[in-house]
Amino acid sequence: MSYTRRKIRGINFSFLLAAFIFAGWALFCAWYGWPRSFRGGSVAGFGIFAAAALFFMAFPILWARFPDKHPVNHELARYGDLREIAERLDIEMSEQVEVLGPFRFTATFFIYDSGHEFQIIPYDQIVAAHIDKGSGDDAPAVVVRTRKGRKYQWYRTWLQGIFDPEKTLEKIRAAAHLDEPKPSESSAV
Repeated sequence: MSYTRRKIRGINFSFLLAAFIFAGWALFCAWYGWPRSFRGGSVAGFGIFAAAALFFMAFPILWARFPDKHPVNHELARYGDLREIAERLDIEMSEQVEVLGPFRFTATFFIYDSGHEFQIIPYDQIVAAHIDKGSGDDAPAVVVRTRKGRKYQWYRTWLQGIFDPEKTLEKIRAAAHLDEPKPSESSAV
């Protein structure tokens, strides 16, 4: 199975798993009458958890009906023809891939793959990359900017992934050739 298909199924599965968990809590509230702290609490608990389950279940159903709206397909279509980019990504992911935490470095793509989230940036679209130290006790963030003005920012946290920001930044800058002089700069000298 191709990488993009696995990723699409993985995100769909995570939404269905969340729906299943909320549905389980809704049944727990209905069966045991929880919470009992106020009158009708079990009905309120059941309603809230059932609504959350329906919310999370709706997304995979909508994505099955409208595949272009799926987060993976939407992200791939951002940089050209969906089928061409997906095919190129599948080929590159089947070859040599360097992995640093939730980041994947292929021949032409920089990929953020935290399991429940997916972002892809071709190296030729990256114009700047740096570390944002934040203020106080904030976790450092890797910040990447693209030619179209998009800003991607990833913090070193449990939810977004544990990684070494300096090493990741170094690899991004090397892969995107950000430290090399531009052709116009070298011809001016």
